[in-house]
Amino acid sequence: MATLFEYKCKNCGYSQTATPKGHGMIMSGELYTYLCEDCKEIVDVLYPYGEKPEKIICPECGSENLKKWNPQTGKCPKCERKMEKTDIVLMVD
Repeated sequence: MATLFEYKCKNCGYSQTATPKGHGMIMSGELYTYLCEDCKEIVDVLYPYGEKPEKIICPECGSENLKKWNPQTGKCPKCERKMEKTDIVLMVD
């Protein structure tokens, strides 16, 4: 089970939901959080169990220019400030 929290930038208001470590296990697979360097969005990518894609593609813009994003150390993709964990958004099985 994974717990998703909202992470919000107090400077510009950008927000995103993510697991506390940027990775979680749910019934349908493994959920990873990435930062797309091209569209500057934080996105979640689901890997079905037993599958590891050769290419990871941004679901927002189709770019392959992604890097893992950790909410504990990651910064806002819009203004580069620290993002704060706010509320529990969802508990996922």
